[in-house]
Amino acid sequence: MRIVFASLGTLGDLNPVLALALCARARGHDVRVAASVRLRDAVEVHGIPFSALRPALHPQEDRIRHLNDPAKGPERLLREEVFPAVRETFDDLLAASEGADLLVVGELVYVAPLVAARLRIPWANLILAPSSFLSALDPSVMAPLPGFHKFRHLGPWPHRLLLGFGSWLTSRWAQPLYRFRREMGFPAGPNPVFRGKHSPHLTLTMFPSFFAAPQADWPARVVQTGFPFLDQKKDADVEARVERFLAAGSAPVVFTLGSSMIHIAEAFYEWAARATQRLGRRAILLVGRAPHDRYLGDVLALEYAPLESVVRGAALLVHHGGIGSCAMALRFGVPSLVIPFGYDQPDNGERLRRRDLGRTLSRERLTVHTLTEALSEVLNHPLLAVRAREASLRIFPQRDLDDSVAALEDLVLHNP
Repeated sequence: MRIVFASLGTLGDLNPVLALALCARARGHDVRVAASVRLRDAVEVHGIPFSALRPALHPQEDRIRHLNDPAKGPERLLREEVFPAVRETFDDLLAASEGADLLVVGELVYVAPLVAARLRIPWANLILAPSSFLSALDPSVMAPLPGFHKFRHLGPWPHRLLLGFGSWLTSRWAQPLYRFRREMGFPAGPNPVFRGKHSPHLTLTMFPSFFAAPQADWPARVVQTGFPFLDQKKDADVEARVERFLAAGSAPVVFTLGSSMIHIAEAFYEWAARATQRLGRRAILLVGRAPHDRYLGDVLALEYAPLESVVRGAALLVHHGGIGSCAMALRFGVPSLVIPFGYDQPDNGERLRRRDLGRTLSRERLTVHTLTEALSEVLNHPLLAVRAREASLRIFPQRDLDDSVAALEDLVLHNP
């Protein structure tokens, strides 16, 4: 088959798509990835053909801070970036998909149904985190209204009301897409943020059922596999430094804020070094382009290393709650301390907490003192490390990728 994979967003959004594309290529298919132009190198380093997809979503610090406000971030992303650019996204994705047999898209690629209809090919969408399903039966922690989650015990009706209001509100934001659909000769269609983002052919759900079980209000055609892991290219010098540090002492605490939140880290890494020093622990800090020589204690500060390289030898992973970081901690049986910023991160952290796979710390409460206390609690908890190791035995990276691509193959086989 000729398969086009499309992703809008950061590396955290792209890497699962890349993992799936590489697996599809290994199974004999021709693949292409469409993503933000700034991610071209991340795709082409794997030898995969690349197409630029607008909007670019450039990672300037002030823009990242603007789009990651817990209360207003999703609205700003959709109203200021995604929906105003639907014509450009359509043009780019249509050009990338010429001659394809299948289109596979991640979040925010709301023009996928139009491109697939124009080319008369099936399409599938990827769901990477449970909160994307917007389920009233398994309600998520909503970053704009985190306190609403306390009504979970009342059953689905409060969340049905909330989601109904959310659907009404986001339908107002989506007016540019509705206008474009009508110009193309299509009805406005369902709300793209809710039901409209799910393919009638296949919704590929890429997290395991122990993290979030299937629900009756999920879309009808769902195939649930497990977390997708990208085998990233590694720098030999960085790998050697990590190996030497891991071999020189006790298992460290690893701190990361992913590929986006790292740009607004502020004093996070300095506090991390001070907190681990207070506890007499070693630390690995993935600090991005910040200076590397300001940290006290037994610390290895790196601009970048594949998370797999540092987590496999860690005692604890401290992160922002992105689904990729949660998945990597679970893969290697390491507990998490989640400091969520927004989007799916508060919900991912809460799911780890409920399953005794980690703990959360509010970003608003973050100080050296609270971080030290939280680290101590997780590192000394009698069950968290045990539960994390047990969870790692339920993760099968290659099998899950193969099952995911097999579902895509079946989709094309039954939609000639």
